[in-house]
Amino acid sequence: MSARRAIIGALLTGTFLAPLSRAPASAAEPADDGFSLMREQMVTGVSKRPLPLSETPSSVTVIPAAEIRAMGYQTLGDALRWVRGLFVTYDRNYTYLGVRGLQRPGDYNNKILLSVDGHTLNGAVYGDAAFGPELGLDLEQVERIEVVRGPGSTFYGSYAVLAVVNVVTRRPRGEPGARLDLRAGGAGEWRGRASVASALPGGPEWSASLSWLQAHGPDLYFAEFDDPLTHSGRAIGLDGERALSFFGTAEWGTARLAVKLNDREKGLPTASFNTRFGDDRNRTWDGHDYVELSATRRASHVLELTGRTYWDGSRYRGQYIYVFDPDPTPVDSRDWGDSDVLGAECRAQWAVASRQALTLGLEAQRLLRAHMENVDLFPPATYYDQTVTGNLVGAYLQDEIRLGQRLIFTAGARLDHDSRFEAVVSPRADLVWTLRPGTRLKLLGGSAFRAPSPYESGPLPGAPSPGATRLSAERVATIEGTLEHEAGPVTASLTAYDNQVRDLIDLVQVDENGPERYQNRARARTHGVEGELRMVPDAATRARLALSWQRSEDGDTGTELTNSPRWNAHVLAYHVLPGGRTTVGTGARYLSSRLTLAGQRTAAAMVCDARLGRRLAPGLTAGFEVRNLFDARYGDPGSEEHVQDQIAQDSRTFFVTLSYLSSEPR
Repeated sequence: MSARRAIIGALLTGTFLAPLSRAPASAAEPADDGFSLMREQMVTGVSKRPLPLSETPSSVTVIPAAEIRAMGYQTLGDALRWVRGLFVTYDRNYTYLGVRGLQRPGDYNNKILLSVDGHTLNGAVYGDAAFGPELGLDLEQVERIEVVRGPGSTFYGSYAVLAVVNVVTRRPRGEPGARLDLRAGGAGEWRGRASVASALPGGPEWSASLSWLQAHGPDLYFAEFDDPLTHSGRAIGLDGERALSFFGTAEWGTARLAVKLNDREKGLPTASFNTRFGDDRNRTWDGHDYVELSATRRASHVLELTGRTYWDGSRYRGQYIYVFDPDPTPVDSRDWGDSDVLGAECRAQWAVASRQALTLGLEAQRLLRAHMENVDLFPPATYYDQTVTGNLVGAYLQDEIRLGQRLIFTAGARLDHDSRFEAVVSPRADLVWTLRPGTRLKLLGGSAFRAPSPYESGPLPGAPSPGATRLSAERVATIEGTLEHEAGPVTASLTAYDNQVRDLIDLVQVDENGPERYQNRARARTHGVEGELRMVPDAATRARLALSWQRSEDGDTGTELTNSPRWNAHVLAYHVLPGGRTTVGTGARYLSSRLTLAGQRTAAAMVCDARLGRRLAPGLTAGFEVRNLFDARYGDPGSEEHVQDQIAQDSRTFFVTLSYLSSEPR
């Protein structure tokens, strides 16, 4: 704890001068269309600078604050379920995100880069991204969520293989002076949040938010444990959860300080990793903290600089209770996976000419430690205790050229050199072609990678062989094309893509009696088509209809991949009138059956959610939510650590919310 305080103190008292903003490149004038003005949004997750959605070469979905409010999303997983081509899996502990049919059970979300205001939140030990309560970020303070499909390593480096999910929080000036939120329902779930903000003219702007979660969780039944010796398969009071989180920002001029802290404890009702079923000591603790200081400076009318420095720390601890025959004495086993990272990034955006903009960046990281340990407390035994350090340097360059009024061509590449694996180059080229007013064709081709994590490179807990495995980075090559057409209040899009993934890191058994190790051995291919209709009938109403088809297969055998739905669809509509008394949001999503590890198939599922919000008095709003309205019964495929082939998902649940705002957000 003292080391963490020293690191935070050094960052808070240190100075770092550097910069950002969009280089002024000439752009075509927007069409004289009121609907396009309502539709057009700015996104930063594609190129680390603001871009109009119509000019982004990638296939991007933006979830605005109005949708978060209308639908009552509490976690990123809640929101991302409603994004075209994405699906969410929950194993009663962690939330996993699948992109275009790829979500290999047990992959820790390490092929998706998660960032908050541009700060990468993939853990340094496992490469994991958190999309559930384990993230510790309240969506009430989020301005928008940007989902950028396709390879993103050109700007972000490792993890940005399938997509980049960038969460943009509200600036302090956009927050109410004070806010209180309370949510209750489900299986004994209570959530609370309190926030304050200040944005006095001429002074610093700041905001701070503290939230907590306490949930009993539903009582569950698992047929795999239906035996008198294992409580007849009933897990009573074992799905509980507790969480506490803090998020704060302060801005002065062009400088910004952000602090995030969180801690979550979760019970394990599934008896994963062959632990003792029904033992309430089985649980995990997670947290991901960071402190980041950033600044911007305009060096001239054609050059703008941005820079940031940060400390990032991820924490994991697991308590697992085992019973090994013939000794009935419980064995108390503990896992640790903690990391501390120091990093800095400098970026320059230079308007070389009236129709050309260059982006140059340099990023450096020092992995102070990635500590992994696995021990038995009773009887005492140590199976694994290793600390990994390392350095990373990444440099990237992107050139954006406007060819006339209709073509935008972008090309770039990034070089990553990590002391723990071989250097990787990630190139990408994009074209945005306006065929005629309101109709655009977007083409992209590129490569991305995921570096092997310290956990994968070292021996697994319990493996007798010491030393580390020399692994190569996973690589993906992507070709994608999107056709968009706007007609009044309706925007239609059609996307086709092909992903070729090689050097997948899989857990394999070295020999018949030997330990399991991670090795580069697999290939995969996924291709598909996505269609979407987005409707903006007026300033307060949004609706969308999406349908995706894909096929993902093993690159060597051609067999279907597990947990890969062939069809994915949803329809969603919401109405949020600024200053209005009532908000309404409703949607239905469909996911086709998926192959499990045991060769079975899950049931196809249609799930409907709805929410109604009503202002009771100035500043006071109540909401009523129902999840899984028609009580669909379905399961998600289990991972290798589970005895269960399928893990049942939540049945119909109700929630009531109450919010007080001292003033409306701007």
